Parts: sequence; C-alpha cells; structure tokens
Amino acid sequence: MVLSELSKDILKKGRSVRFQAKGWSMHPFIQDGDFITVSPVEDSSIKVGDVVFYSTAEDRIIVHRVIRKYRKDGRVTMLIKGDATSGPSEKVDAEDILGKVVAIERDGQTKKIDTGFCRLKGMFFAGISPLINWLYAIGSKVKRSIGYISNS
Repeated sequence: MVLSELSKDILKKGRSVRFQAKGWSMHPFIQDGDFITVSPVEDSSIKVGDVVFYSTAEDRIIVHRVIRKYRKDGRVTMLIKGDATSGPSEKVDAEDILGKVVAIERDGQTKKIDTGFCRLKGMFFAGISPLINWLYAIGSKVKRSIGYISNS
C-alpha cells in the first residue's frame, strides 16, 4: 500500500513516478522487471491504446491498457485490460486513473511510448484485445495437438 499512497501524492503534485514493473499481464509490451515512468494526466487526454496507472477499489495499483473509452451520464468510463490477460476487461472511472505510462526502460534503454510507432502499437494491442480469448483458445488447441502428435 505504500507505493499506492506515495504514487498518488506525487502524481497529484504534477510529478512523475518511476518504478519496476512486476508481473506478466502486459507482456510483451511491458515485461516483468522493466522500469516504467508514469506521468500525471487529465482524463480528457487519455486515448484508446494508452497504458494507464490506476487504483482499484482494494487500493491496488495496476498498469493496463485502455481498450475503450466512453461517456455515460456525464461520467467518463474506460474499459481497461492487460495485453496478455485472457479475462474480461475492467471498467474504471476516469477519476481512478492516476497517470499514464510514458516510458519503459529495459536493458538500460529507455523508450518513450506516448509518441509515433509506440502509439500505433498501443492502438493495435487495444484493437486485438477483444480477440485475445479466442486466440488463446486456438493456441491451446494447437499446443495440445502438437503435444499429441509428438507423443505418438
């Protein structure tokens, strides 16, 4: 919970935070052990394909991709999902978004992700997100059939 509270305070003051990512839900875009930089952002500037840093009701901090953004009853809500997760997307209110990932550091190289080619990659990952469950099912069947053939 320390990261959560400290990050919220720093971002609210208009400053960026940098920390090491843990887990594989955003693989291959963000890998376990990468260092990511998160900057404060206004909800109006968040676009589909952006990777955001948000707080859950349980006060957990998560970094996932915006796959859809809509306004209902005057509130902005986003559907957010990890690139490598096969479960459903999560509805997140704009006020729960703490910031946007703007850079990833891997193997000593820093890549800004809020411009150019990385924006296109982000939009691609957001676009294929609804297909992930279907792709996992096909991949699983192929893996089983290959295992069956090699064991024969």
